[in-house]
Amino acid sequence: MFGLKLRETNILKIIEESLAKLSRQGNVDIKLKKFLENDVVWIDYEQMVTALFDLEKNAIEAMPDGGSLIITVEGDEHQVSITLADTGVGIAEENIPLLFTPFFTTKPAGDGTGLGLPSAYAAVKAYRGNVTIESNADPKKGPTGTTVRIALPRRQIFQAEESKMIVHEED
Repeated sequence: MFGLKLRETNILKIIEESLAKLSRQGNVDIKLKKFLENDVVWIDYEQMVTALFDLEKNAIEAMPDGGSLIITVEGDEHQVSITLADTGVGIAEENIPLLFTPFFTTKPAGDGTGLGLPSAYAAVKAYRGNVTIESNADPKKGPTGTTVRIALPRRQIFQAEESKMIVHEED
């Protein structure tokens, strides 16, 4: 995995560090809900801290008048799922397909580079994970806000299924 420093780590520790980097602004209530017994994953710690920080920062910026960000972590023996749900202004429906496009931003000039979401997406995809985004920006259609779901495999499998591994033991 080109340049990735994979190591066994705790996903909850990654989330807690990414949240600690945030400068909390306004009246945003952040809650972390944990629904897993084993939070160990093989991942590049620093890269995932940065990816989650970017997503959390976007959520907070989408709530200029306050709101809530709920981060839910759950999983099974094969994968860990992280859901970030905010009560922000939401993302216009026509912009959803463009969210992972580098340099695309809905922020005013000078307020964003349009690289946060594409970088987070690339980080998750590098681990053979998945990212989905659902959002509502129209109060007529219900509560506004955005939900980002990340699914990460617990371990990386680098060889094809038909591959054979030769192990040499030393005495």
